[in-house]
Order: sequence, then structure tokens, then C-alpha cells
Amino acid sequence: MIGRLKGDWEEFRESKPGERFKERYHRRQQEPGHLVKRIVLVILGSVIALGSLFTAPLPGPGFATVFLGLAILAGELLPAARLLDWSEVRLRGLWKLILRIWRTGLPGKVAVIVVAAILAGTFLYVAYLLLFAR
Repeated sequence: MIGRLKGDWEEFRESKPGERFKERYHRRQQEPGHLVKRIVLVILGSVIALGSLFTAPLPGPGFATVFLGLAILAGELLPAARLLDWSEVRLRGLWKLILRIWRTGLPGKVAVIVVAAILAGTFLYVAYLLLFAR
């Protein structure tokens, strides 16, 4: 089983960004599988993704588990695979932009830190309003 997981991970890692999840979806659909197993995976992925959204403001893994749930869903649902491929490409572009700004020197580092602090504060404030405000 561990060998199969390693092989699956290698195939996934070597896939082209923006196509990884769709390729994984197509590989999963060609595997002989039981309908009950697929239904369980869809339910499990949905519960993990939605549950993580509600508990994201709490201490713990936060949004990482949202992506884990979506990754489980992407193996069984093509729209989830497309969403994750689209998101991966956009996040890679955003990360490259952040790194370019960071590498410009002290003003770039300050700008990245200030924007990150504002976003984190806004997220915490909205989470507070949704969870605790009446």
C-alpha cells in the first residue's frame, strides 16, 4: 500500500501544474472501483472541506484541511479537479509576485508584511463577527 501511495505521489508531482488534479481524476476513473467506495470518498471529502471552513479561525491546521478535503473530492469529481488546477496556477503566480516584491529590498519586505498583517487582521475580524457577534 505504501509503495502504491509513493507511486501515486510521484505521478502527481511529475504532472504539469494546472493539469495535475484533472490527470489524477482521469486515472481514478479508470481504476476498477466500487460505487460505495466512491460515494464514501465524496462524502468524506465534503465533510473535511466544509468542516474545515467552519473551524478555520480556530487554532489548528486551518485552511490546509480545506485543501485536503478538496483534493479527496478532486479524485472523484471533475469540477473539484478543475477548481484545484485553476487555483494552483493562480496561487503559483501570486507566490511569484510576492517573492519578486520581497526581493526588492527593505521596502518590499515591509510592504509584504503590512499587506499580510492587514489581510490576517481582516480575516480574524470577519471570523469574530461571524462566530461571536450578535
